[in-house]
Amino acid sequence: MSRPPWRPLHGVLLAGLVALVLAACGGGGGGGGPTEPTPPPPAAGIVFTAQGSAGNNTVSLASGAGTTDTTLVLELRATQVTDLYGVAFDLAYPSAQLQFTRVIPGPLLASGAVQGSAQAVPSPAGTLVVGGTHLGSVPGATGSGVVLTLEFTSGAVGQGSFAFSRNSALDSDGDTITGVAWLAGSVQVNR
Repeated sequence: MSRPPWRPLHGVLLAGLVALVLAACGGGGGGGGPTEPTPPPPAAGIVFTAQGSAGNNTVSLASGAGTTDTTLVLELRATQVTDLYGVAFDLAYPSAQLQFTRVIPGPLLASGAVQGSAQAVPSPAGTLVVGGTHLGSVPGATGSGVVLTLEFTSGAVGQGSFAFSRNSALDSDGDTITGVAWLAGSVQVNR
């Protein structure tokens, strides 16, 4: 009996179809291996990162204890200063991520029972003009501590930087204290 002419072609087609089915099913062993789990989204909140480590004769920004998921409390800290009577500076901040709320004088500006004074005015948007000082005829502070506290609330998700400009530290005679380093930082807002 003779074979029909299509019979050898039928075997080739069947073998090709089996190979395609195995490839589509991932057959042939190994596959792609285990997949990496999707990392969780970042935790909601505000994270401040300081620009560097504060050494002697430094004024720097640091995250304060009152920082929450929606509020950033930034402390302006002085480290090992001598006769610091007041500070004045402009602070650029990421206004898309943060809205300025208020400024509070810190303990380093207090002299006995007399609390110091601090003011901050947005001018222009994204920049604060800030000043903090002792009150009255008293010596400036010597040592380390919180000069003032700046409070912000979160806006949009994202990151940005803080930057000082036109900054000066003044002694009790009203003279500029030379050699003061100013360190700012950056912020990340997550939801």
